[in-house]
Amino acid sequence: MKPTIAFVTGGYSGESVISYKSAITIQNNLDYDRFTVYRIDITPEGWFHPLDDGTRIPVDKNDFTLLLEGKRITFDAVLIGIHGTPGEDGKLQGYFDCLKIPYTSCDAATSALTLNKRYTVAVAAFAGVNVAKSLHLFKHIPVTPQQILDELKLPLFIKPNNGGSSIGMSKVNEAMDHLSAGKARYRIVLDADF
Repeated sequence: MKPTIAFVTGGYSGESVISYKSAITIQNNLDYDRFTVYRIDITPEGWFHPLDDGTRIPVDKNDFTLLLEGKRITFDAVLIGIHGTPGEDGKLQGYFDCLKIPYTSCDAATSALTLNKRYTVAVAAFAGVNVAKSLHLFKHIPVTPQQILDELKLPLFIKPNNGGSSIGMSKVNEAMDHLSAGKARYRIVLDADF
């Protein structure tokens, strides 16, 4: 009997766009001879298994199962294909830990830590890893381009602190390119030369 796998995609953030693009590649490379795979689309509106005709079968979040054609579908493991929340920040991992369903990716605590770039840099530096010099900018604390350049060298990268790097990342080559706190609530600026 083939293991039954839930392939989760989508998400709650703007990075869901990237999740759906990744999902195409992942689905095209799954070994359907070895696994029975059900795609689970996680959206702010709900969690669903989409059928080919457009019907969306809701996921029972009490036990992460599907009721499909009168049969209860349970999963042997979960393939997490979500960029951003809730797939990269530990939320899904904690949920699956509670249900004792194995999943791909690191555990909930590690996911929560690594989605926050500032915390990750601090922990890595404490462990002796050579990390890029960085600044943590806050929207409510104005910083001038010169203050950034007093600390870091060009080129540098600007990334959202609490999000993946697939959306909102900028490479800055010249002093006036995007050197401000920008629209994001928190941003981390990384020296490209380390």
